[in-house]
Amino acid sequence: MPMLGGIPGHPKSKVLLTGGTGFIASHILDHLLECGFDVVVTARSQAKGERILASIANAPNVVNSVGCKVTYAVVENIVQDGAFDEVIKTNLPLHYCIHTASPCQFSFSDPVNDCLLPAINGTVSLLSSLREYASSSLLRAVLTSSSAAILNPPNHRPVYDESSWPEDETLNWDLAKDPNAPGDTTYRASKKFAEQAAWEFMEEDELSWDLATINNTYTFGPLPRSLEVKNGGDLRVNTSNERIAVCLMGKWSQKIPRTAPVFTYVDVRDVAVAHVRAMTRPEAGGKRFYVVGGFFSNAKIAGVAHGLCRAKQHQRQQGREVENKGEEVEMCQDCVKFDDFPENHWKFDNTRSKEVLGLEYRSLEESVVDAIRSLREMGVGKGTPQIAGHHGPDEETSMPN
Repeated sequence: MPMLGGIPGHPKSKVLLTGGTGFIASHILDHLLECGFDVVVTARSQAKGERILASIANAPNVVNSVGCKVTYAVVENIVQDGAFDEVIKTNLPLHYCIHTASPCQFSFSDPVNDCLLPAINGTVSLLSSLREYASSSLLRAVLTSSSAAILNPPNHRPVYDESSWPEDETLNWDLAKDPNAPGDTTYRASKKFAEQAAWEFMEEDELSWDLATINNTYTFGPLPRSLEVKNGGDLRVNTSNERIAVCLMGKWSQKIPRTAPVFTYVDVRDVAVAHVRAMTRPEAGGKRFYVVGGFFSNAKIAGVAHGLCRAKQHQRQQGREVENKGEEVEMCQDCVKFDDFPENHWKFDNTRSKEVLGLEYRSLEESVVDAIRSLREMGVGKGTPQIAGHHGPDEETSMPN
């Protein structure tokens, strides 16, 4: 394990952050800047890179107080050999790297080329370029993995932690490459194989730097400033927050949909802090971190949304307008009574993330309330979300455990 000679926040510490326009990466960027790091972000086009810089310029509180530097580099195709060579060679010395760039969708016409290879080869290509050109200065790389590389549906363990991996019998290459594979099989496999490839790469050589991974679950919270949303008509939100958005847009007006397959959540700001602390804390090197804040259900999301609206209506009736914090919002029990959380659901152990990274997780209420606020600022979901009759989960949809 290398000794981390750089002081977190020191202006000479430079971080390469891939996938800079992504939901999680945007919050990591904010936290890096708040800590005083110089950052080089990658984007797939010049337009996306410029959008990142413009979003920062419109949020001077993030940058001006620390005077750090942000630049971007275009990496159009992370699968290509040497895709990251130029950005690394032209930005030396690099002290840290956080790799978030990876496909995040659940439907692929060509699973191998659209998902599996970008995730796996993109990770290995980056690590190879770091080894070749940045080893003299690099201290650590952090990979954004996923709880998909921990969970093993349908044969769940009683308790999941960082020692858990999906079994080959239930998640393998043959299943993942099938365009007709059920649900999120290909995506889950891409996260498993990419992380395994990263650890195997690190074992091949005795490097002067090490690796840590963040295995976060469904991630809620405020949307990035650079997101383009046009009054809900061109909705582009991360997969996890999409369920909050459609609730606000009235698409749960007939029934609250089933929550499955995942009932665990974490706030994106906690995920960002986890990445930066995994990057800088010496004891985090060589470790996985299962980053999960708690359990949720769609009924509870609807309950928070209704609770927030009711709180605001009550405030207006009293002639005052106050920003409700998440912990001050009382869930609507008419929604929560249709909670579909299974009685014998598996448990999680996030002790390592608390002890090593010092994480203090935000509540579901705070995460959902702040996601709602950011969505409404972008024109999504005005007024009280309609959940007609407060119907329960769709009885016609099967729910895997």
